[in-house]
Amino acid sequence: MKLIKGSHQLKDINLKNPVITIGNFDGLHLGHQMIIKNAFQRAKAIGGVSVIYTFDPHPLAVLAPHKAPPTITTFAEKVQLLKKTPLDVLVCEKFTKKFASYSPEEFIENILYKRFHPKEILIGHDYAFGKNRKGSASLLKKMGKAMGFTVWEIRDIRIDDIPVRSTTIRNFIKKGDVYEAGRLLGRLYSLSGTVVKGKQRGIGFPTANLKPEKNLIPQNGIYVIRAKTPCGTYGGVVNIGTCPTFGENQRTIEVHLFDFQKNLYGKKMTITFVHRLRGEKKFKDAGSLAAQIEKDVKRAKNILQHFTE
Repeated sequence: MKLIKGSHQLKDINLKNPVITIGNFDGLHLGHQMIIKNAFQRAKAIGGVSVIYTFDPHPLAVLAPHKAPPTITTFAEKVQLLKKTPLDVLVCEKFTKKFASYSPEEFIENILYKRFHPKEILIGHDYAFGKNRKGSASLLKKMGKAMGFTVWEIRDIRIDDIPVRSTTIRNFIKKGDVYEAGRLLGRLYSLSGTVVKGKQRGIGFPTANLKPEKNLIPQNGIYVIRAKTPCGTYGGVVNIGTCPTFGENQRTIEVHLFDFQKNLYGKKMTITFVHRLRGEKKFKDAGSLAAQIEKDVKRAKNILQHFTE
């Protein structure tokens, strides 16, 4: 897959019969994957190239930061996931207030038509674009007919009557329902970050404190995880919360890896959420907490023994 930063660079690139799909694709969930699959199949059918056109940062992060949702995937994660798809070209547009000022008609004519020269465009059922998001699928189809490209509108997909949408997935993650989030994503939710020094309380379960790269953190509680480290991949448990037993109020992400003794300070780690064990709880003392952690570890190991990615 070829990555192009900015649609203005397409003037120097000849895309053959491009079939384009447009959107933010946060999370690259099963709905997004279906659209991408259709784009690839349509491109193959007409002897063209499949193109995904996305934006960074998220439009709301520019237009209304206080309303911007926490992202399911960072841009780097999105690129890595897209590299696993059959798509030919990824065009990433830097989203700015100037770009947001284009009317829907200007966006279609000056960006999509004149820069991409599309043969076909695939969009999700609820796709909106242009200034104040006034552009609709019907407008795109109408202008596409006049300009010589076809527009395909992909219907919403559901799993057990749950709509597969980024907003739905975010809500599941926030509630700690990592299982349901994973079902809609088509993979387990993961969180990457740098390992930093923690409180070092010494209750018999060494932890690596993770400073995350994104803000979408599951609800406080204890989770079974798989952790990818520079030393390999390990099973473990993570405590997300404020450590109420010790009277603290700062939220932390403390990872305990099984059968691991090495130093990870300053190194990157990615944790994948397998299962939520329980909510956060205040214990009467450190000994009671240690006893509960021992039970959590035993349950986690049993779960991971039967876990296959």
